[in-house]
Amino acid sequence: MGSNGTFPLPAGVNPTFRPATVTLPTTYLYNAAIQYQVNPKIAVTGAYVGNSNRHGFLGQRQNVNPNEPIFVAGSSPVRPLNGILPFGNDLQYFCDCSNQHYDSFQGQVKINAWHEWTLQGSYTYQTQWGPGWDFYDSNYYFLYNRAAGEGYGNSFPHNQITIALTYDLPLGHGKKYGSNLNRFADLAIGGWTISGVMTYYSGFPFSPTLESYPGQPNIGPNSRPDLGSGNPYTGAAHDRSQWFVGGIGAAFLAPAAQTFGSYPINTLIGPQFIQQDLTFAKSFRITERYSFRLRADTANAFNHTNLGWPNADVQASNAGQITRLAAAGSMRRLQFSGTVSF
Repeated sequence: MGSNGTFPLPAGVNPTFRPATVTLPTTYLYNAAIQYQVNPKIAVTGAYVGNSNRHGFLGQRQNVNPNEPIFVAGSSPVRPLNGILPFGNDLQYFCDCSNQHYDSFQGQVKINAWHEWTLQGSYTYQTQWGPGWDFYDSNYYFLYNRAAGEGYGNSFPHNQITIALTYDLPLGHGKKYGSNLNRFADLAIGGWTISGVMTYYSGFPFSPTLESYPGQPNIGPNSRPDLGSGNPYTGAAHDRSQWFVGGIGAAFLAPAAQTFGSYPINTLIGPQFIQQDLTFAKSFRITERYSFRLRADTANAFNHTNLGWPNADVQASNAGQITRLAAAGSMRRLQFSGTVSF
């Protein structure tokens, strides 16, 4: 190791990693918002929200291998610490050497007790950028070609909508309609409340992968295709049977011998996520002291199937096929409960 903390490397290799330098992680937060009061009950907000993480961990990998073999086309891979340390194994270094940033627009609408409605709706467009997010050997890229290993994160969908609402039905004693209902009719149809949360995601980003290709380097990120001229969604059924069209020669190409693929990281988008949760509730006054609350909750009320990521291996016979639900997805669930208060 040299006096400046670098390793002796083959000619032509310009590493971007300096493990001898230690800097504390730093996060910068940014927020600017404008709010407008439409009327006493309705307000809208638009905001930019972002952050930058400097000298943090490496994406989802968290650690770096300082003894990652160096690939130089036409020569055998060499570990940079061979001959310096008395072993040739991988190392683990939880480095403070990665930078990421997050940017978003966040819009919100609030309606408070307007004609029995209370609603809060939000829309977010967001991106996350940095190294180390995906299947490819981001460790190698991070050490020797950092720009080629940077891309969008796959932890957030680009578009997200959430609407939470409560509606008090205007029926029954003390309401707009049916204030003169008899006791039994009021018990049946009066005092009901409907509430719910609707969630929409535009789909999580993912990257295509290669099972193998001839002449691949024997180390490094060798599962990444090249970017072709075709559109991977053209001709696809765009459902669980075939979300995108795989194969080599159109949207995806095999990298040339002794080179690494160039397909942009996390630029394919998986299935959208839609879920409506609903709650129906009614309170009954039994006596001055006792009351009873009946409640029915349903998750995914319309039983929408939310699909997970497709098979990203473009060389597989079932490329683009989806065989599982989204991580946060489930089919319809019902729950009934009663509460006595006194």
